Amino acid sequence: LNNNNYLFFFKHLIFISIGLGTVFFLSYLQKEKLYILSQFLFLICFLSLCLVPLIGVEVKGSKRWLDFLFLPKFQPIEILKPFMIIMIALILSSKSKSNLYIKYLLSFLLIFPIIILLISQPDIGQTVLIFFTWFALIFVSGINLFLFFVFFGFVISIISYLIFFVPKFEYILIRITSFFDPSSGNNYQSEKASEAIINGGFFGKGIGEGI
Repeated sequence: LNNNNYLFFFKHLIFISIGLGTVFFLSYLQKEKLYILSQFLFLICFLSLCLVPLIGVEVKGSKRWLDFLFLPKFQPIEILKPFMIIMIALILSSKSKSNLYIKYLLSFLLIFPIIILLISQPDIGQTVLIFFTWFALIFVSGINLFLFFVFFGFVISIISYLIFFVPKFEYILIRITSFFDPSSGNNYQSEKASEAIINGGFFGKGIGEGI
């Protein structure tokens, strides 16, 4: 891609710097201002996620990215996730509704359209991550364990059905198979990671040395 061996190093360094700057900025905000900002950014990111099926960029059969002329190509769901967590926490901790199960329903209605949009991309990995993030939040909020595990089993059944019987999500099954059986192929990333570790030795060889 470029004669500069440090291309990806500097690229990641820029994004890490932006990320750290964002973390420090948000950490210095008062809670009330953070909640207001989170609601606004959640709405913006959710609208961006809604644009993915319409104007999103397709890569290897999945349409997950937006590519505007004035911004780098990005996945809206990656920016949406932290603000989604704050929104769910606000619903579960709300004092305006005393019934905890109503709060569970409202929080689920919040993530449901996000899950539908992710499944349509398709992105089953992010779908599972979003759902289990919500699941973890309602678990620590004090849900009845019987209902928790019944619902957990129900969701696992749905995810298993999608992976094993819906052709659109066959790539997930291929990844699982290659993880447990490396000889089955489709494990390019794992092979390259192992090769880099083996060739690098204990102290490594530096950038470009093992190529």
